[in-house]
Amino acid sequence: MKIAVLGATGPSGLQTVLEALERGFSVVALVRNPDKLTVKDNNLQVCKVDIFKEEELAPHFKDSDAVVSCLGGQASLFGWTPSTLYTDSMKSIVGAMRRSGVKRLIAVSAWGTAATDGEPFIIRWILRPLIIGNLLHNMGEMEDYLNKECQDIDYTVVRPPGLTNQPSTGQPVIAENGRQFLDNSATQISRRDVAKYMLDIIKETSVYKACVAIGYGKKN
Repeated sequence: MKIAVLGATGPSGLQTVLEALERGFSVVALVRNPDKLTVKDNNLQVCKVDIFKEEELAPHFKDSDAVVSCLGGQASLFGWTPSTLYTDSMKSIVGAMRRSGVKRLIAVSAWGTAATDGEPFIIRWILRPLIIGNLLHNMGEMEDYLNKECQDIDYTVVRPPGLTNQPSTGQPVIAENGRQFLDNSATQISRRDVAKYMLDIIKETSVYKACVAIGYGKKN
């Protein structure tokens, strides 16, 4: 299996790279600053790119089984500063995929990209109005773009709750198609467990062209 990972120097991208290498995957890490990725492995290729230029991305996507985007934006005071990171980067990613003939895409967003009834208190009253409202809004715009203009791409947008840097918990990760959040699930999840889920679904056709909320389920 060969994957291209964007955002590989960020905390979620790094865990995705490490998990993929542990599984024996061939990984192409596409980053702005290669010096920030200190992992060394014979199956890892690190390439410097401008993520907003599809002509730079396309050669590195070629022959990949999947493109995995772990790009993340910066929160702003009260979440007021508009963000276009997710939409701008996704347009260049999709353009590069079309150029290179790669169809499988997995991208990370979050719970609560659109307001819905019954969502957790922390999203409705803290995260959206005070911290990451700008990011959630742009994640939602990215999801809309994929849904409306990218039906030729086999995308899955993974919506996790709050991310932690803790090791994998060993708990099963459950997913529900089309949901903004999961009822009766913890509001945090390990980045490593998100990485595991994303790699597990590379060939899972039931989540193609879908946005799925994930979280921890109960062990049997």
